[in-house]
Amino acid sequence: MAENLRRRQFSRAAVSLAAQFKIENDSATSVSHEGEIVDLGEGGMRLVSRSHAPARSTVRVGFKVPGNPRDIRARGRVVLSFYSAPEDKYHHGVAFTSIDREDRETIAEFVETQTAHQA
Repeated sequence: MAENLRRRQFSRAAVSLAAQFKIENDSATSVSHEGEIVDLGEGGMRLVSRSHAPARSTVRVGFKVPGNPRDIRARGRVVLSFYSAPEDKYHHGVAFTSIDREDRETIAEFVETQTAHQA
């Protein structure tokens, strides 16, 4: 039965997108951190950064997808966080908890285009 469970509800595409994020309830909440989104889907992303966002923390993320002038803003929970020594960076698995419907649709269209090119 376990083999029938899907880890993710939405597919993701390998990308390289600049992102800014803030960690909620951080003592320095006004600090914006820089990162790179390395995979993206309607339900979340993998965010790589020199800044650490602990597992179970909440982040606010902003980024753009190519071909769309709209700034995408989302709130998410860090579900996975680990340090990669060879890269000297943290990898954060982020599940979206709050995202505008139009932003989610923009991501879905972008991911569909990307996965078609990667296939």
